[in-house]
Amino acid sequence: MTDLPTRKQCMELLDEHEVPENVRKHSFCVNKVAVFLARRLKEKGIDIDVELVDRASLLHDLDKIATLGQGNHGQLSKKILSERGYKRLADIVGNHVFEAVLDENLSTWEDKVVNYADKRCTEDKIVSLDGRFAYGRKTYPNHDIDKTEEAESLFRSLEKEIFNIIGLDPNSLGEYVESEVKQRDN
Repeated sequence: MTDLPTRKQCMELLDEHEVPENVRKHSFCVNKVAVFLARRLKEKGIDIDVELVDRASLLHDLDKIATLGQGNHGQLSKKILSERGYKRLADIVGNHVFEAVLDENLSTWEDKVVNYADKRCTEDKIVSLDGRFAYGRKTYPNHDIDKTEEAESLFRSLEKEIFNIIGLDPNSLGEYVESEVKQRDN
């Protein structure tokens, strides 16, 4: 078994696990952001596996619907992917949840980029961290406010770290990503 599924196999996994269109659109948005950031970091000399980031960002919400309201989002996906022999991928998908930043689980660049990219997408739109945090507070009002504030602070630090390395403005992320997508499509 190979270390990573192909993009086609990722789509088949989304089909197999009946991931609905709205969750797929979100995953595709996260994928665009994550791959953009991974490529920029690699260009700046950071040791990051862009292909791994690509697959993890596509599959990060594989269990989103199956785990709704259970508080174990990411863990079912991690199990599914591990059982198929995709250990590295499984670990990153398992670490994409909001709380992972509090547990110091974001130990690799792949973990950091996939998790951060998820925090820059609300549904299928690229938004600011503050916009995403406001959406999260509205959507998940029962989260511990102290932990939420600590996590938000850590994500702001991660954003600074990423964008200081790549030399871009985080407020223009959506424009950068869309410009790259247009160039690739031409």
